[in-house]
Amino acid sequence: MTKELLRKNCIIGFLGLGLILAVVDANKPEPKEFSGVGEGYNGQMTINIKVKSKKDSFKILGVKVKHIDTPPIADPAIEKLKGQTIIKQNSEIDGVSGATYTSNGYKEGLKNAIENIKF
Repeated sequence: MTKELLRKNCIIGFLGLGLILAVVDANKPEPKEFSGVGEGYNGQMTINIKVKSKKDSFKILGVKVKHIDTPPIADPAIEKLKGQTIIKQNSEIDGVSGATYTSNGYKEGLKNAIENIKF
């Protein structure tokens, strides 16, 4: 086999592999967002989770929170709760001391969001 023929075969092989990988990647489900509502200190808080389907389960990729609780207390607590959510991948997380109502509202909203997951 000449160098030129070998080079052409390698290029064709890599193009074929790239095409196969593109088709496989295109068939993967996109992450979806689900919401749940909980009762915080000053009212309702909405928890939005970004979820990726995995065989017969799911993986939480990210969390966004809309709330009207007191920012200097609630914001740092919510960051800790979001971190726990990503690590534990469920609503069985610990509350944050000094932000009990915010923690309970977050956990309630997270639980409701997880219950809304449908793929």
